Amino acid sequence: MTTREFDAPASSTRPASSRQDRRRPIIRVAWLLARSIRREPLRYEHYARRFGGSPYAFQSDLAALRRANIYRAGKRLGS
Repeated sequence: MTTREFDAPASSTRPASSRQDRRRPIIRVAWLLARSIRREPLRYEHYARRFGGSPYAFQSDLAALRRANIYRAGKRLGS
């Protein structure tokens, strides 16, 4: 579309990476959950190697895991 023909701004598409970022949080949190259940360490180094995310994204995903209030043997996962 153009403003000349329809009197509206031209549409723009987002790069593929930004579309994927909206879907990935559930995958990252599921990965953290699986590591917690297997009693593997939740370390940023592993997270960054797997997803290439920032420390902020790692902390955000850990917070999402904590908010889910999932317990194993009386201990909350993600803490």
